[in-house]
Amino acid sequence: MFCNKIRFLRLYFCVFVDALLLLAVGASGLLLMLLVFLPIYFVTWSMPPGFLEAFLYTALFGAAAAALSLLPGLAAALASRRGGVVGVLSQVLYVPAVVPPTSVGVLLLASFNLPRALCINGVGAFCALRDLPAYVVNQPLGVLIAMTVMALPVSYAVFEGALREERAELYFRSLGFSGFSLLLMILLSMRRAALTAFVFAWVRSFGELGVLLVFASYPVTASIYIYNAWLTYGVGAAVGASLATALVSIGVAYLARWRLSK
Repeated sequence: MFCNKIRFLRLYFCVFVDALLLLAVGASGLLLMLLVFLPIYFVTWSMPPGFLEAFLYTALFGAAAAALSLLPGLAAALASRRGGVVGVLSQVLYVPAVVPPTSVGVLLLASFNLPRALCINGVGAFCALRDLPAYVVNQPLGVLIAMTVMALPVSYAVFEGALREERAELYFRSLGFSGFSLLLMILLSMRRAALTAFVFAWVRSFGELGVLLVFASYPVTASIYIYNAWLTYGVGAAVGASLATALVSIGVAYLARWRLSK
């Protein structure tokens, strides 16, 4: 009787695994049809000018934003493990991930326009900063700020998961490290998690339309370029740019996953 039960459980487990594999293959095939094979029909291979520049801008600013998000993301992940008020405050880094990107853009726009609004008749403590929006809104600095804000939840989530199985903090504290040096040593010791956070934050930067459209639409990044191509030239040009961007992003993510699996 016991052996029969074991055989039944093995059979049930195999059927369950096969069903999961079938579901995964089906979902992957459906996505390929919807996001690759069917849209190819509309592609016009002569894309509007400016795609390469927009792609390079996105790659550059995305890489800088991803790098800037690593230490704050790690610090927040370490703080969240301690609980209390500090742990609760660290959850704020999730805010850009759980609200619409357009809301993030509107809130950033309002924040950087506050000094101008509070400067009344040239008198007030904020008047020295009244020209701040001119240097941030729809400027390269604004693109970097927006992408960094949107990259923080990615780094935080990756490090929070990695720290559940790491004891690097205790080890480096025992060696006398603290503060910024402690963060830096933990980051260097968690190269796999840091690379994962960097790659996925970088890949995400190619999809940031909402926050950039409202807060920093210049210089033109990949998402803004695709949106403008759709408005100006129609779906064909936008599909071509979208597929090119998706191909590079998927390729980078796959290479990173392959490298991390070794």
